[in-house]
Amino acid sequence: MAKAEKKKAVKKVNYAELSDEELTRHHADFRRELQEIRFSMVTAAFSNNARVGSLKKDIARILTIQGQRKRQNSNQKLVGKA
Repeated sequence: MAKAEKKKAVKKVNYAELSDEELTRHHADFRRELQEIRFSMVTAAFSNNARVGSLKKDIARILTIQGQRKRQNSNQKLVGKA
């Protein structure tokens, strides 16, 4: 029971609800953190290897949403011209 109490409650972020500026900020923060983790893995012992995978997945989610929004906006512009 002690382990369950020690675990932090991770709040799941719905990236689709964030604005473009917030997505860009999160993307930059995650990239910076991933780079810092990679450097710490080379220079010292880094114990939380699972964080690398979760950062990569979050970055991929953000890039997917940004791509969807970009395609949606370009499709709306094309429909508006017709």
